[in-house]
Amino acid sequence: MVLPVGNIENLLALARAGDGTAREQLLAECRPFITRVTAGLCRRHLEWGYDDELSIAFMAFNEAIDRYEEDRKVPFLAYARLLIKSRLTDYLRKENRVSAHMAGSLNSELEEMSAFSLESSRAWGEYLDREAAREREEEIREYAAMLAEFGISFSDLVRCAPRHRDARQVLLHVSRRLAGDGALFEQLVRTGKLPIKELSLLTGVHRKTLERGRKYIIAMALLWHHCQEYLYLCHYLKASGKGE
Repeated sequence: MVLPVGNIENLLALARAGDGTAREQLLAECRPFITRVTAGLCRRHLEWGYDDELSIAFMAFNEAIDRYEEDRKVPFLAYARLLIKSRLTDYLRKENRVSAHMAGSLNSELEEMSAFSLESSRAWGEYLDREAAREREEEIREYAAMLAEFGISFSDLVRCAPRHRDARQVLLHVSRRLAGDGALFEQLVRTGKLPIKELSLLTGVHRKTLERGRKYIIAMALLWHHCQEYLYLCHYLKASGKGE
């Protein structure tokens, strides 16, 4: 699924400016993201209204809207993911310590975590920088491995990336259409080949243009399709003026 990054950024800006409706919409649109992050950390299936971990993650995401620090150059969703992990780690650590007979309410426990986080802003900043760097490196390794399955390397991308902005935008448009078309993307993954004829009919771009940009289109389509896994790379692509 192609993550609607632009829409999320717009909603985030409105929510941070005090728009309650935008905040609710942002929380609703990112609920599947919150579920995936939380289930991945807990390593089990979770259900809303039943598992406290999801409630904690939801509150952490809501907190991330207010605490987001653009100056750190970390994508918002990556920032929210790190805050969710921090909150859940604190919760699970405390839960294990007091077992099933944990004292106090869940609300008071959350208040304690929030107070600790605010009082330890320097420690949180160091954690954020360290984890963001680790996640970036992990993304690059995983993306490189995915590209290798299609016979593409980073050096290939440097050589085949269009130098002119207009040409680059055309290929990026094609890659986004490919990433968002379930049947064509499945064909790409299954065959390892770019469906040039179908893409030309879909986008109106000449087949020769698609053939010349084959590796670039495939690489960008993979990136757009897996945007939730490659938050930093997608953010960099957009911020550097290479995205649509």
